[in-house]
Amino acid sequence: MERVAASLRNKIVDPEDAARLVPRGGAVAFAGMGGTAYSKAFVKALKDRAEREGPLDLAVYSAGTTGPEHEESLAAAGIRRRIPYGASSPATKRLVNEGGFEACDMSLYKYSRLLRLGVIGVVDVAVVEATAVFDDGLVLSNSVDAAPAMVEAAEKVVVEVHTAKPVLHGLHDIFYPEPGRGVPPLESVAGRLGSRLLKIPWSKLAAIVLSREGEVGSRHYRPPDSMDARVAENIAEFLRGEAQRDPRIRGRLSTLQPGAGLVATVLADYSGDLGFRVRIWGEVAPIQWVARLGENVEAVSASVVYSVSGDEGLWSWFFSDYGELSGRLVLRPYEVTNSPEVLTRFYHMVVQQAIEVDIYGHANVSHIDSRLYAGVGGSVDHAWSSYLTILALPSITSKGIPRIVPLTAHVDSTEHDVDVIVTEQGWADLRGLSPRERAESIIDCCAHPSYADGLRRYLEKAGREGGHQPYSLEAVLEFMREYGKGG
Repeated sequence: MERVAASLRNKIVDPEDAARLVPRGGAVAFAGMGGTAYSKAFVKALKDRAEREGPLDLAVYSAGTTGPEHEESLAAAGIRRRIPYGASSPATKRLVNEGGFEACDMSLYKYSRLLRLGVIGVVDVAVVEATAVFDDGLVLSNSVDAAPAMVEAAEKVVVEVHTAKPVLHGLHDIFYPEPGRGVPPLESVAGRLGSRLLKIPWSKLAAIVLSREGEVGSRHYRPPDSMDARVAENIAEFLRGEAQRDPRIRGRLSTLQPGAGLVATVLADYSGDLGFRVRIWGEVAPIQWVARLGENVEAVSASVVYSVSGDEGLWSWFFSDYGELSGRLVLRPYEVTNSPEVLTRFYHMVVQQAIEVDIYGHANVSHIDSRLYAGVGGSVDHAWSSYLTILALPSITSKGIPRIVPLTAHVDSTEHDVDVIVTEQGWADLRGLSPRERAESIIDCCAHPSYADGLRRYLEKAGREGGHQPYSLEAVLEFMREYGKGG
């Protein structure tokens, strides 16, 4: 199959020529999410241009976490602003926390809408990875993310065709609602609303770049360990109990978002122990869950299929058998996967991860102390709208620092959005509990034994201050001095 339609082959240029399309001081949008389907050749050419001409002073619009080589090229090219923050490399983390560029973080559902409507800036060039360019549209890669919104918002579009991946025709469903209109009802998780191709006004198509460069993938996550496995086992045990309590979960309420990261990936190993067959509706789909289609997983709908360290070998299977997945795996834009009305409609259960959680259930997913570590992504989108939100995390870091703390350094999801907290120690079902009851349950069921007594002492001291949800900054500082900072 030809990768580029004959009528469009005159648009094929070297990456260096394409990189010159971005004006100095301009704005460039990059599709790609979960350490996959991001620009390789174009962004390196942008870095090379900056090395010749000096920093380009760019505003960068991202779709999510890319790969370290992409991030390092962007850092070298020169960034003044980034929306939203999804960087995963030491270079960009250092820059943002040293004030090297400004970063505005936001939920991915809201971001896509604001980008399309031109509220948060004008995009000069959007760069999208595809696996083919046909006369009637683009066959995207293994991520859709914010690509449709970026194409609509951009003055010019550069398509980077990844010729080492197969033409993934049939996996995508490109649809997003117009302002004032909702998402039409879906009959099933694998139902379709739009086109298998990303339609693009050919007047916007400025260049096509060919690339065969491999993906290093996201370094955001280390390989899973035994503690992650214990957390996943506890999630499975909790969900199995829910299915026994409410038989509806074995039917129409069996839609699950496993989340992103280590626990989400390991949880796939327990997919047969949940007590019900699962339909996955999520922002992201770990490749381990996709590999279980036809076993305990009926269908998967997500914006991206991604892998964590150790799962890279599954890509050869995925790219060989993607045609067999068509009809059971659907890749969609954020404006559908993260839509509050769709999430509410499916009564879905969502597993989220966090950096730290306080004793009342407030969750920090983005900061370590005052330093920005990761973007909030779609975690808040799903937490707001889910039937059941499970927050999953080990109770301590790999260095033994507590992750259940008196007060979080930052709040991304409030206590009102969190129903259950699960650690390797157990789980706390917070539904219907008062703040003091929540605190007691989280400490008793989820905190590491090394820190549980300290948290109880904190709660006792804070309680003497009074109030519905008591806190004491003095007691927080005492806890931090005794045990070390959270995160």
